[in-house]
Parts: sequence; structure tokens; C-alpha cells
Amino acid sequence: MVAFDPPIGEITASRTLVKSEPELLEMMAELERLGDPGIRVTTAEKGFGTRVEITAEPGTGCAPADLEELLNQLAEPRRRPFTK
Repeated sequence: MVAFDPPIGEITASRTLVKSEPELLEMMAELERLGDPGIRVTTAEKGFGTRVEITAEPGTGCAPADLEELLNQLAEPRRRPFTK
């Protein structure tokens, strides 16, 4: 297995979220920051959830805490099952 180092200044945050990939793609479309140039999002099904990785290139003005906040927003529940 070959490991590649990220370019200098590039930051990445990743997490496995217990949501389906279609549900996450719908939520990502609503987050304006994820549409900024220099920010990439990759998703992959993993077990009972979806692995989400957000990468920001240098010059985007993102800090690691910004990427973690985006992941937190994606992790928030949107629907409350069994409520009236």
C-alpha cells in the first residue's frame, strides 16, 4: 500500500456518519460552504453509515475547526421518527 502525503497547507477532516449517502448528498447541497472552490468532499459507504471526508486547499480560509463544524452539521439529525 502506498501512502501519499497531502499537499502542504491542505487540511482534512473525516468521520463516519450514521446516514445514507443519498441523505448526506441532499444535506451537502444545502451547505453553501461545501460549494466553495478548493473544498472537496468524498463519501463512501461504510458499514451502517457513510464515511465523509472534507478537504480544504490552502487559500480557502478554512481551519480544522471549520471542517469539524461542517461534519457536525452533517451529523445532526434532520428527521424525528415517530413524532407527531
